[in-house]
Amino acid sequence: MVELCNKTGILSLFDEIKDLYDYLLGIEVGLDSNTRKNRSGKIFEKMCQEKIKRLINPYFMVVNNDQNFSLYKPFSGNQKGKTHDFVVYKGNTPILIVECNFYNVGGSKPISIAESYIELQKAAKEKNVIFLWITDGPAWHKMKDPLLRAMKKIDYIVNYKMLSLIKKILKNS
Repeated sequence: MVELCNKTGILSLFDEIKDLYDYLLGIEVGLDSNTRKNRSGKIFEKMCQEKIKRLINPYFMVVNNDQNFSLYKPFSGNQKGKTHDFVVYKGNTPILIVECNFYNVGGSKPISIAESYIELQKAAKEKNVIFLWITDGPAWHKMKDPLLRAMKKIDYIVNYKMLSLIKKILKNS
């Protein structure tokens, strides 16, 4: 047992830690905050999905995280790659992809997402698919520039309150 603790570095860790309880509590808090990190995003995604299903005609089908259709390039060796939050189908044809984000705080993540969605808009047009970005949250109040830049290049960006516009977006599809 001592040999295992020595090889894994646990013994040297005990030399550096002054209070094991505080150290372990810090790890627990860190892990817990990581589990909460995207909780609001998942709740927002679920709220959007339910509202979209209520708003659109029943002959459209909403598929959550569809493994069969993605405009994201597959990662090396992985044929499936990343999925979209929702794909809306008319019959067997994908006509709309939806990405949802909710940001409580600003930072580099919302900025990089906005930039990547500009590229996603281009890929959607090439495939004759509509791209809809639903984004909301208090972070955007302090980070208007990246959102305004994206709004110039992405056809449809709405917040939760504006989601009823999906009926107009799908009307010509």
